[in-house]
Amino acid sequence: MELTSQDGAVLVYTFGVMVSALWLSTPGNPEITPFVVAVFGATSIGWTAYFKWRIAPQYEDDDEEEDEDDEEDLTPPTVEN
Repeated sequence: MELTSQDGAVLVYTFGVMVSALWLSTPGNPEITPFVVAVFGATSIGWTAYFKWRIAPQYEDDDEEEDEDDEEDLTPPTVEN
């Protein structure tokens, strides 16, 4: 399994969303214990794996088709006499 920058971005984003939700749901300063960090980390890793294998391939196929269409559109028309 090859890790990409997209995987890192999904991991950090998911972890940040969970910390933000904790901060918004708890008045004052929420307690961030090692248990909370472990749960958030495990959830972030799980979501990143799910994103990599289930969600991202749906968008990669669309990008490849668009690239092929763009290449065809760039060819000038020919004039036959």
